[in-house]
Amino acid sequence: MLAKILKWVGKDPRVTGVVQTGSRARGLRVDQYSDLDIELIGPGWKELAAEDSWFHVLGDVMVALPFESDGSPDADPSWPTRLVVYAGGRKVDFTVAGEERITRMISGGLDPLYDHGFIVHCDKTELLRRLPPARVAPPVHPLPREEEYRRTVTEFWFEASQVPVYVARDDLWVAQFRQNTMREMLLRMLEWFAQTDPDDPRETWHIGHHMKEWLPEDYWRRVAGTFGRLDAEDVMTAHQASMDLFEAASREVARRLSFPGQAQLGDRVRAAITENF
Repeated sequence: MLAKILKWVGKDPRVTGVVQTGSRARGLRVDQYSDLDIELIGPGWKELAAEDSWFHVLGDVMVALPFESDGSPDADPSWPTRLVVYAGGRKVDFTVAGEERITRMISGGLDPLYDHGFIVHCDKTELLRRLPPARVAPPVHPLPREEEYRRTVTEFWFEASQVPVYVARDDLWVAQFRQNTMREMLLRMLEWFAQTDPDDPRETWHIGHHMKEWLPEDYWRRVAGTFGRLDAEDVMTAHQASMDLFEAASREVARRLSFPGQAQLGDRVRAAITENF
């Protein structure tokens, strides 16, 4: 697939450079399922963003998902992106960008995506050769602000208060939907828990990738209990496990970051659930 992309780029003046990022560029955690992350740099990026015939030339497209530019191409991911899955399952994440994306990094330093590792496969104008080398360092995760922490805790317990309502109504799809939002907050808290470990701060990857590796073993075992079947009893068992795990992680994160505790919120929600359901 990479050879096909480079052959096409060699004949298309709209693209002056090809940069590969992601796991294959870093050479880490690559297997037969790893996708290609390709940036197409050049003066014709707007034209490429306006039509999709170019990625169809590269193979039999099974499904393609577009993400459009927000009109302010200051940093990834504001540049237009096409997530393309070709027949046979090969996935390529294409980003199209103007040369100003590169000149900004030449003058101001690499953005986190490039600093994590990149490979230049095509450089028609020799612009890309001026990029500074990547440190191939794990991304730096900013610690949460107190307001962000408090908002996450509040949203988790709001959703937690509603799950039993829908279980009582036998509206289990909505109960699970609410639990999915709880899991988003739980994931965020578990990431903060791992990132703030005073002895071994962990890289937490994206959307929970490799969670088994960056969570302590006892926490990882508890994650399994937060998932249940579409069954009222199972939903409530998973609900209890989610609340217990979130409470443990959120209290420890608050302690490490010297944030005011929010334990009373969880206690009130639990008491209401016990009293009413």
